[in-house]
Amino acid sequence: MNSEPLFNLLNDIIPLTVDLKDSLEKELHQESYKARQIIHAAGQIENRLHFLESGYVRNYYFDHHGNEHTVKIWEAGDFMFSYEGYYQVPSYFYTDIMEKSSMITLSYSNLHELDKQHPEISTIIKTLLLKFQQEEYEKLMLVALPTEERYQTFRKKKPYLFQILPNRITASYLHMSRETLTRLIGKD
Repeated sequence: MNSEPLFNLLNDIIPLTVDLKDSLEKELHQESYKARQIIHAAGQIENRLHFLESGYVRNYYFDHHGNEHTVKIWEAGDFMFSYEGYYQVPSYFYTDIMEKSSMITLSYSNLHELDKQHPEISTIIKTLLLKFQQEEYEKLMLVALPTEERYQTFRKKKPYLFQILPNRITASYLHMSRETLTRLIGKD
């Protein structure tokens, strides 16, 4: 397992001591998944956070009509950190592997133990929580835009996702029908 990219990202948050790196190394695990695997289902308690080394993953839920809504897309280099998992409450979301993915994982229970032993962990957790709040705010601002502007903004920010994700998932993420998304793509 090559944990260097993970440590580099954590070092950007706060310098890691040798002792913390050693403690983390003992608790980290490498996991690999095939495309279209569900690694968490709604109602389950997520038991670990993930650092996505490669691949794409999404969170989604079903509304009361049975319609699927994609709420989050992670890509290589992202932390998959869940409020629900951290606080040990059942998740509302499904976590779906979009393409073959490799991850470094750490259980939330080990994270809590490391937090007691290493003060840097508290700073890392606070930074991750703030990052996810900012991402949620940006997503809310995106879906508040008019349809075409929403499409253009997302297309400009993450053009490569249009080649990777199926249109139904991109449309769901952008809160529009697949037909509307297809029409907007056709205009480009």
